[in-house]
Amino acid sequence: MPLSLSPPSRSPRATRSRATRRAEDSRPSSLARRASAVRAVAVALLVTSAPGAAPASPLPSVASINLCADQLVLTLASPEQILTVSWLAADPEESMLAAQAKRYPLNYGTAEELLRFHPDVVIAGAYTNPFTRALLARLGYPVVELEPETSVADIAANLKRVAFAIGRPEHGDALAAELRAREDRIAAARPAHAPAAVVVRPGGFTVGQHSLADDIMTLAGVRNVAAEQGLDRWGSLSMETLLRSRPELIVLTGYRASQSSLANATLAHPALRRVREAGRTAWVPAPYWACGLPESLDSAALLERAAAP
Repeated sequence: MPLSLSPPSRSPRATRSRATRRAEDSRPSSLARRASAVRAVAVALLVTSAPGAAPASPLPSVASINLCADQLVLTLASPEQILTVSWLAADPEESMLAAQAKRYPLNYGTAEELLRFHPDVVIAGAYTNPFTRALLARLGYPVVELEPETSVADIAANLKRVAFAIGRPEHGDALAAELRAREDRIAAARPAHAPAAVVVRPGGFTVGQHSLADDIMTLAGVRNVAAEQGLDRWGSLSMETLLRSRPELIVLTGYRASQSSLANATLAHPALRRVREAGRTAWVPAPYWACGLPESLDSAALLERAAAP
């Protein structure tokens, strides 16, 4: 039985006109187009770069999970580096850089949140959730743990440490140098007489020695009565002790002053009001002493003005 063969089917390319095929064959392939684009970018980089300069390596991406670390990152990092900061950084009652923090995704300090960002480096505090820090480190994420700042020298050290971790050591060195220069200017301008001062925080709390607030008070030329009485870091101050100390300067920090609370009711105590009327009062917003930043020295300027005769 004769075998019947149907004619071979012609491809779409074969059915196109010869002129169409010539036009298509004259277009570069997608690979060639990509190569051409790469060459164009390379030429542009050569034209815009300084002679002999090596191409800059990309800066590492960074995530922060601690209020004080957040503000150091916001101070030091380029905006494109920052992936996320903690939610407290966006609260103006807690943070000096709240407006900047609101530009970025906020986190609550859990490892699960950070995994979706895949940061090159994580900045945390030494007392940030230890489980989160341990899990991130076990998964291979470099975690930088910062000790709380208790002096202006600590601020400079943490500036340099964070700057190095995020690939901007020169920026950290420059800011640390500016901080030390400003510290010297404040020290040179402090008054000859050091007035006795007491910090009164909501709830009757105060600040003692080995704290950033005490270091800045000393820098500004005021005597911290609570530190002289041996109070370490943070503690409470009874109204009786406050009255006995006869301070010349009351330093109020405030905290959510617009919200009614028993803690804020302490600041309206009649005895405290009489002490304030007999002396002077300085207001230092709480965020200035909550974390160590270059802006923390603004509080020294406030105290110097209040202490001046």
